[in-house]
Amino acid sequence: SQRPEPLSWGEPPRLPRARQQTEQKQVAPCAAVEMAGTERRIDPHDGEAKTFERLLRETKDQHLGSAWTDQKVREYWETKCRPVPPDDPYMSALQAGQSSSLAASRLLSAGPLSDQQVPTRPASEVGLGPVTLSADPFLTARAQAAPPQDPFMTGGGGGAYTPQAQQVQQDQAPGKGVGGYGNFAGWTAKREEFQEEAKHWSEYLMAALGPGDRDRQPRARSILVFVPALMFIWEMIVWTLLQHISTNACWLMTALLVLVSGTAIAMWYLGMRWGPVSLLSLGVLCIISAGLGTYLGRAGWDNYWQEFWWMNIGQQLMPTSASTPAGARSDAATLAFRDAKGVFNQTSVDVGRSAGIKDTDLFCVAPILSPAIAGADYPRVNYWAVGINCCSSTGFFTCDASRETTGGYGVVQLHGGFPCPSCNREQFSKAISKAEAVYGLVSAPDALLVQWVSSTSGAKLESALWAIGYLLVCMVLGSALMYVLGLVAWYYGFGKRAPTGGVGMSYAFEDLDESRAKRLQ
Repeated sequence: SQRPEPLSWGEPPRLPRARQQTEQKQVAPCAAVEMAGTERRIDPHDGEAKTFERLLRETKDQHLGSAWTDQKVREYWETKCRPVPPDDPYMSALQAGQSSSLAASRLLSAGPLSDQQVPTRPASEVGLGPVTLSADPFLTARAQAAPPQDPFMTGGGGGAYTPQAQQVQQDQAPGKGVGGYGNFAGWTAKREEFQEEAKHWSEYLMAALGPGDRDRQPRARSILVFVPALMFIWEMIVWTLLQHISTNACWLMTALLVLVSGTAIAMWYLGMRWGPVSLLSLGVLCIISAGLGTYLGRAGWDNYWQEFWWMNIGQQLMPTSASTPAGARSDAATLAFRDAKGVFNQTSVDVGRSAGIKDTDLFCVAPILSPAIAGADYPRVNYWAVGINCCSSTGFFTCDASRETTGGYGVVQLHGGFPCPSCNREQFSKAISKAEAVYGLVSAPDALLVQWVSSTSGAKLESALWAIGYLLVCMVLGSALMYVLGLVAWYYGFGKRAPTGGVGMSYAFEDLDESRAKRLQ
């Protein structure tokens, strides 16, 4: 008999090739038949683990007379059925000298070793330094000893890990001694701190708001957010752009919107619903938007839009002189202190007879006179040039174009107020009384306050910019406010339940769950 040939690295002796091949030829067929009969695979049709014989039997029973031949079942077995996961994923049996059924089948199918093929050593004898794979399959001991700068145990270029290499890597670590992290713990703490700071703002918002309504739906959010916002914008347009046509029509449209909103609240009280939307929240938000739009729209009309519309629809550039009665120009928006041919008629602002009243701001007035009227004992003043913070207490006036040769046009101030209609009327009345007392002037009962300018188009443009700017700012801020209120109402589910004693269906969560289940079906 031949003696086994020892391996060069101290492995267990291997039988001679001739004897090994003879024994493999005798064992392999039996083992292959045994493995073929015991191997199980997962059938994707029903998810069960079966042998080939069982799959073949069930296929023939279920498909009698069909085209499913043994060859097609074999192809289905090989291509569609997945192997059952091994019961020994870490090959502990292989390290102990044993073999699982799957490993044995693979070894038998590989055939005998050739003369040039190097035999494979057991996994338990693989050189891993001081670590034994069978005792520590996850290499936890080595991972704990490995330096943090080398988490993949490369050893600094592929060499073996040694304490000297660890010290070299720590010395060469970036940032050591110059403000770096210096160690793995410090780097981890810094990373966690950065992640904490980088949290999305929505996480903090959700944490602050709490859980809210668990049955929130995007469609309800869109309705509660956009319907009140659009109603607010509509109210702003009504009270700023349409009020110059009919104030009563504006009130009528506002009343209709409030009535519809109140009807939604009454429907909620009766237990009615509109899909996933709370009619109570929708009605309340619409009433708030209508009220807010009305308030801001009327404020914009009084301060900006009334003057803007009057400057564009009133009488334009009516020829006027200082002696023209003010009552004859009561419907004028702009005045031209020229004759009918457009020639300057010697009418100007008498800056030497101005007066100012201090009331937080300095409210200034100066008479508009011609040489013939200015020489009278008691000059009658039909038109007053006005301004704010552009004069002294008496005798000095620099408002607008009063000292420019290009001046000669007046923008009539509606309702005797400046810079908006009815604004500061009392202050300007006191300033006129002061000028009358100081200079012996007589103001006509219906005297007009005008802004003395060199071009009326510039004044109109400035008025339009203020009016449009106010409207846009109010629309943006008001819509944002209604958006937030609608989002809060949707988030917390306000009005999801009908009030106690109400008639009709309840807004209980069970009803909502039932309706949602019906929709899914």
